[in-house]
Amino acid sequence: MHRRHQLVHAVLASGLTTVPADLAAEVAAEFGDFGGFLQEVQRRWYRAFDARLDAVLEERPQDVHDALVRLWRDLALTMPAARLMLDANAGHPALVEGDDRHRRLLHAATGVVLSPAPLTEQPAARRKPCLLSLLLRTSTT
Repeated sequence: MHRRHQLVHAVLASGLTTVPADLAAEVAAEFGDFGGFLQEVQRRWYRAFDARLDAVLEERPQDVHDALVRLWRDLALTMPAARLMLDANAGHPALVEGDDRHRRLLHAATGVVLSPAPLTEQPAARRKPCLLSLLLRTSTT
């Protein structure tokens, strides 16, 4: 586990959205492939999000939507390299199952579903595609 943590930290610290060439062999040996590495970054992101989610829900915010948007944005500021890696690789097949599972769990826990609008207020022309940087809205179901 310590080696996995070191490798994730080293790759994210590079500022790249792929594995640097000098770490490729180690990442492949530890995670199997780039998809396995992405899944580890995704697990860390959701683990951190969910830990903070518990605190948000304990406060019983009047506007759960806004509370979750703030939570996502605050975590993105805390873990910018992880968010950059996940956003840049949002279409990767290795991330689909984890994203879907977390979307369902978030809905079950909060009554909030994901909407396709990004969290950032950037104009559409400058907006980068991002699978999970999505606005959250209250479900009507």
